[in-house]
Amino acid sequence: HVKKWEPTSKESDYNNLTWWTEKRETGNGDPITANELNKDQDAPIRTWAEQQTNPYPHSLRIRCYANTNHDAAYLFTPKTTPVYRRTFDEDNEYQLMDCQVRERYERGEDDSSDDSSDDNEYQITHRHLYVVEIDVEKTVDDVTSFHEHYIMTDVPWSAIKFMEKPYTSDIFLKNAFRHEMKLPDEIFPKSWMNFSEEQKQKAKWYELW
Repeated sequence: HVKKWEPTSKESDYNNLTWWTEKRETGNGDPITANELNKDQDAPIRTWAEQQTNPYPHSLRIRCYANTNHDAAYLFTPKTTPVYRRTFDEDNEYQLMDCQVRERYERGEDDSSDDSSDDNEYQITHRHLYVVEIDVEKTVDDVTSFHEHYIMTDVPWSAIKFMEKPYTSDIFLKNAFRHEMKLPDEIFPKSWMNFSEEQKQKAKWYELW
């Protein structure tokens, strides 16, 4: 085993944020976070094609609010992937899921929908709408799984969110500041403190007591 061991590649090592943060710096050297991108209503969201040459940070993923429910019931597993094309409707119930931004286009002059958030003091309306694609895994008879493909048009900026991938936030940096938490015994009820000295030794928790 030792002879065959090789270090984990930087692409798959979540604890190696050197690779995950390669393209995270802004002009002033500060890291780009999902929260900052979600607040930037002026910048257009890059399409999948644009991201091939100008990608977002490796530590981020794009998710969209979408409704992939429908009335049609499957009596058997589809032989091919069903494709559904829908127009975004704010009145539907949506859930957040992974998506790809495929197209971006300017809002029409007759489009008066307000895409601004309540906590934005400038109340800016994003000037673009988007076409996103979503793959959804579903099941027939709660056992057999298959995929559906959705093409959502007229998706507003507010329905597309940037999120940090698991284990890629700054708290997982190897040089992040950490300090053990110490709590006085007095804050715990006596009935909770039922470990004898012998039990502490057996559990090897005596360093914490």
